[in-house]
Amino acid sequence: MKTICKLIKATCTALGAILLFCIVIGTVFGMYGGGTAIQPHSVITVDFSHNFGEQATDNVWDDIIGRKGMRFADLLKSIEIAATDKRVDGIIARLDVSDLELAQIQDVARAITTFRKSGKKAYVFSQGFGPLGQGNREYYLATFFDKIYMQPHTTIGLTGIGIELPFARSILDKLGVYPEFYTRYEYKTAMMSFTDEHISESYMAEMSRLGNSLMNDLKKDIVNNRKLTADIDTIIDEAPLNAEKGKEYNLIDDIIYLPELEALMKKDSAEKFIAVEDYATQIQPNEGELPTIAVLNLIGLINSGESSTDIDGQAVIGSQSVAADLAEIEELDNLKALIVRIDSPGGSYNAADEIYNALQYLKNKKKIPVIVSQSGYAASGGYFVSLAGDVIMAEPTTITGSIGVLGGKFVLQDMWNKIGLNWTEIKIGKNAGILSINRPFSADEKRIFNQSLDEVYKDFTAKVAANRHLTADINKVARGRVWTGSEALELGLVDKLGGYSTAIGEAKNKAGIKPNEQIKIITYPREKSFSEKVREMVMQSKVDTADILTQSGVDIRYLKLFKRLQYDTVLLPFMLNI
Repeated sequence: MKTICKLIKATCTALGAILLFCIVIGTVFGMYGGGTAIQPHSVITVDFSHNFGEQATDNVWDDIIGRKGMRFADLLKSIEIAATDKRVDGIIARLDVSDLELAQIQDVARAITTFRKSGKKAYVFSQGFGPLGQGNREYYLATFFDKIYMQPHTTIGLTGIGIELPFARSILDKLGVYPEFYTRYEYKTAMMSFTDEHISESYMAEMSRLGNSLMNDLKKDIVNNRKLTADIDTIIDEAPLNAEKGKEYNLIDDIIYLPELEALMKKDSAEKFIAVEDYATQIQPNEGELPTIAVLNLIGLINSGESSTDIDGQAVIGSQSVAADLAEIEELDNLKALIVRIDSPGGSYNAADEIYNALQYLKNKKKIPVIVSQSGYAASGGYFVSLAGDVIMAEPTTITGSIGVLGGKFVLQDMWNKIGLNWTEIKIGKNAGILSINRPFSADEKRIFNQSLDEVYKDFTAKVAANRHLTADINKVARGRVWTGSEALELGLVDKLGGYSTAIGEAKNKAGIKPNEQIKIITYPREKSFSEKVREMVMQSKVDTADILTQSGVDIRYLKLFKRLQYDTVLLPFMLNI
């Protein structure tokens, strides 16, 4: 007993020491981490390899070691404020490889365009756009800057869009696993990765249309921004291009090293370089009795219960947590509008329905406009939630739609037979064990299951038709089809093209707030305090598996494709290489 008591005492002492250490370190960072003072003739520096997540991280170690990323909305706000800040002369961006989605890049491009319109210069320096390819997003963003500079002996990965789709049916057959899945309808193709050995013609046509739509948006802006005279398709087919060839095609302006570029900027009056993260810390938020706009971030896969982060780092939107956030938003003083920022490939239909109804309840009770801002993805359940918005906005390259449903189970009966494991089922009730993975659906169970899919599809499409005022045959935009934001605008699935900042302007307009009137923005989910993060770390030790796998050379993007398949209503698992 004494040994156990000593062990408990030692454990508590260790945990207490960790907690005290974290608090001390956090206090030190709070005292000395205020950033660099902004001086006249300052130049804002932005490194796009840094993390700019849609919502703040809750990892306390990120706070302690200084790895904490800057929120995407704060990046946009910083660029927009710098445009009118007389102390700021320009922006220099480091742009090699970025985690920003294509839709987010279009949002940043809009902010850079606003910055340049103020008469200030914006430059890009790159050590190569993408590693021998897949640098399309990064180069696309670079074209919105005044000048593009590259280091010698580097490449421009403007190689076009590649879409990779996994098909594992042959593996399942060898294992004795039978995928028994049903869809509504032919374009709800997520489970084809398991039900088929090869891509179907309709699936190929759908993905080709999606890829071409995205690429056409990129090509149009690249040609216009760089005033290219050479044929863009020829350039893409030659890529990856070295820096010299890029200069010849007018893809870039000059080939120099970063210190040379900084020296050039100093000649143009630049006296101080300040990181955008430091600049953001000195922007004072609007406080006091001001009109309030709440921003609700819905980032990740949609599921019931509480929001969380999977062990692989993938965010999950919990419908109960969202309902709690909306209840808190309802109590805000002087609330004038709500912006729902969505970046979700889908998830549980029931959870999406719960969030949709909670948004409708708030909108009707508070009599406020709800503006939906779709980011990289707002598909399937993500699009369903969007229907609660008075105005739905998307970027041209947002992937949205996927109005459909799928469901089923993996049957392991043959696999059990292979290894000699026999299951006996005792049923008390005709349809007991309908979702058992040890046997296929019976004829009656198949009928019941498909009837439930029909009911969900009917409800989903009815809500789309009613909320979007679509009088034509809903199946022309539904049946699981995936659209880009540009296509969705033409089809009436979204109302306007634009990003986060555009949504702020739309919310002010709908709420009757003057364009230049100051507002207070409150973001949900609320960022946890330092002490809350420490307490969570002590109570729940979590290994960052994503970091471990990445450092081991494993491309976790491929693993996350299949993670989506645990959810009921989900965007197809494809890898979009841009």
